[in-house]
Amino acid sequence: MKTLSKLALVVLVLSVALPALAFQVGPTGSKFESKLTNETDSKLMSTAGLLGVLIKRPVHEEITQLGFNCPAESSSLSQDPTCSDANIGFANPFVLYGVRWNDLPPFRLSPSEGNCSYLGTQCKVEQTVRFSTQPLCWYCLFKDAEKKAQSKRITGCERGTNTIQGNVMTRSHFGDLQFLHAMANDEATDPDVTQSNVLGWLEFAWKVATREIKAGDFLRDVPIPSIKEHFGCTEWRVSDLYILGRQDVKSGLISSLHHIAFGSVLHTVQDSFAAAHASRDGNHEPLLCGATEFMRPPRILEFHTYGSQDGTLHDHGDNREAMTAPSSSINWPDAVMATRNLVTLYERTARWDEAKTYIQCLFELSDGARPASPGEEFRRH
Repeated sequence: MKTLSKLALVVLVLSVALPALAFQVGPTGSKFESKLTNETDSKLMSTAGLLGVLIKRPVHEEITQLGFNCPAESSSLSQDPTCSDANIGFANPFVLYGVRWNDLPPFRLSPSEGNCSYLGTQCKVEQTVRFSTQPLCWYCLFKDAEKKAQSKRITGCERGTNTIQGNVMTRSHFGDLQFLHAMANDEATDPDVTQSNVLGWLEFAWKVATREIKAGDFLRDVPIPSIKEHFGCTEWRVSDLYILGRQDVKSGLISSLHHIAFGSVLHTVQDSFAAAHASRDGNHEPLLCGATEFMRPPRILEFHTYGSQDGTLHDHGDNREAMTAPSSSINWPDAVMATRNLVTLYERTARWDEAKTYIQCLFELSDGARPASPGEEFRRH
C-alpha cells in the first residue's frame, strides 16, 4: 500500500506541475514508434500510461495527419478529433516521429549529471535518455532546467559567467535552441535574430529531409551560420542529433532520417501559429508567397520567449481548442494549411532553393515587428 500511495502522489505532482510543450504532443506516438523507441530494459507502455498526463494531447500529430489529407470536414473540426489518432495512417510514422522530436529529442548525460534528487530518481547515464524510457529522469531534468533558467542562460556552445551547459531537451525548451519551437531565446531579442535562427534551422532540416545533408555529416561542417553557432563545438553527426542511441540499421531510423527531419520542419512551422509562441499581425490580404501557388499567412509581429511565461497560460495557447479556432485561412487553421503546403513541396522532392521561397514567407516579419517578450497575455505575474 505504501508503494501505491507514493505512485499516486507522483502522478498527482506530474499532472499539475508541468507546463505545456509547444502545441501539445501525445504521451505516446504510433504503435510503430513505440517499438522503435523502446530501449532494452524499459517498459514503454506502462511508463507512458502512468505519465501520459505529462504530455497531454496529440495536437501536433493531428495537424500533421490533416496535412497529409486525413479526411475531415473543416467546418466540424473542433468537434471531430478522428485525425488525432496517431495510428490512423495518413502521415508516415517516421514523419510523426520527427514531429515529436522537437519536444522529445534523445540525449546523453555525463556521469556527474545522473543524480537527480527530485522525486528521488536516478538517471541511467549509460542509456540514452528519452521520455519514453526514463520518464522520471526526463521530468526531473526538465523541472531543474525550468528553475535554473530563471537566473542562468542554458546553452550548448556558448560559454560565459551567467551560462550553464544543457542538453538538447533543456536547451530547446529553456535555452539557446528555443527557435526549434519558433520562439526567441531571450526576452528583448530582436525579431531579425530569431527569424534568422528559425530559418537557419529550417534550411538545415529541409536539406536533411531532401538528403542534401547526409546522416553522417558532422554538424560542425554544415555551412549554415545558426547551425555552426549552436552545434559547431560538438563532435555530433546529423544522426546523433535526431536518433541518438538508435542509429542501428535494425531500428529503421537511419534509413528514414529524411522523413524524421521533415517532421521536425513541420513542428517548427506549426508552433509559429501557436499564440504562446508567436504573435502574427491581423493582415489577412489574399496575397501569394512570391512566385509560389501558396497563400501568405499573417506576418510575424513578435516572437515570444518562454522564460517569463506562466505555464498554465502558455498551455491555453497550445491546446487543441486554440488550434481549431477560426484563423485567416478560409477553410482550415493556418497551421494545417501551412503543413499541407509543405507536404506538397516535400512530396514533389523540392530542393531548398525551391522550398525556401515559401518557408521564408511563412516567417516574414510585419512592418511593426518588435523585440521578443513573453506576450502580455502569457506573462507570469
